[in-house]
Amino acid sequence: MIKNMVKRGCAMPAKFVKKTIVLNQDYINRAVRLFHAKTEKEAVNRALEVVIEEESIISVHDEIGGSEIIERVYK
Repeated sequence: MIKNMVKRGCAMPAKFVKKTIVLNQDYINRAVRLFHAKTEKEAVNRALEVVIEEESIISVHDEIGGSEIIERVYK
């Protein structure tokens, strides 16, 4: 998993912790399909990466004075 994060350009080193949380199984199943993930864990981690990367993109866009408005989908 860490090698995959480096390949995708994840800026922060991976620190994995075990969590017990309740998640919507339909969302997990959909994420597995969308990301072509081999495991549910991989799908959830990839979905979280997308949210973090999107926020980084919006922040840089705002810093450089981008001319278009980018809507924050995740609030």
